[in-house]
Amino acid sequence: MREGIVIPVDGPAGSGKSTMAKAIADHFGLDYLETGALYRAVGLMVLDRGGDPDDAELAARCAREMRFECRKTPQGWRNFLDGRDVTQALREERVSDAASRVSAFPPVRQALLSFQRSYKERRGAVVDGRDIGTMVFPEARLKFFLDADIEVRIQRRFRELRERGIPFDEVRLGGAIRARDRRDRERAAAPLLAAPDAVRVDTSDRSIDQVLASMLEKVREVYGEVIEAP
Repeated sequence: MREGIVIPVDGPAGSGKSTMAKAIADHFGLDYLETGALYRAVGLMVLDRGGDPDDAELAARCAREMRFECRKTPQGWRNFLDGRDVTQALREERVSDAASRVSAFPPVRQALLSFQRSYKERRGAVVDGRDIGTMVFPEARLKFFLDADIEVRIQRRFRELRERGIPFDEVRLGGAIRARDRRDRERAAAPLLAAPDAVRVDTSDRSIDQVLASMLEKVREVYGEVIEAP
């Protein structure tokens, strides 16, 4: 009965969308897809080939050739590119910047669209990204859009990288996040914005548990016994 159920969770970097989407998927036993990882993987492929993320033709070719999988493992949800675990590599700032650039190209977005939509044909999924509720699954019965103050999101990113032991420059990274935010919201192709019927959640001053509890309650309200964990 879960086939065809898809729950989009959109929002900018650092809003908590991936954390919440994974938690919802785990709670209800659904599949999970971090679509931002798809664009990061394209960016990583471009960089690994020595290319320029602003090269639209190369980015589109990488998107068409890419073999990507988001898989649940004993270590949690991991991202695989051509069979290689690239979860950590995808979080590097150079890859984040490349992802924001390649995601602005319509041929790249089109190449990845059918892959994203295939998740609706599975056993139900929670899909997070920036245009899931507006472009990928606009027909979804329940959509979430998470947001938070930009400075809060920047500090969250700093904390995440410190916890992972990844070195970074605070001034440069803060500027890069602000610039990426601007690009994502202002780009012509599928800009970052909330679907008109999305449930908007401001995570600036709320704990993970508080946000998750409110989102789980909304999922139960919309899908009831169809999706409730046994």
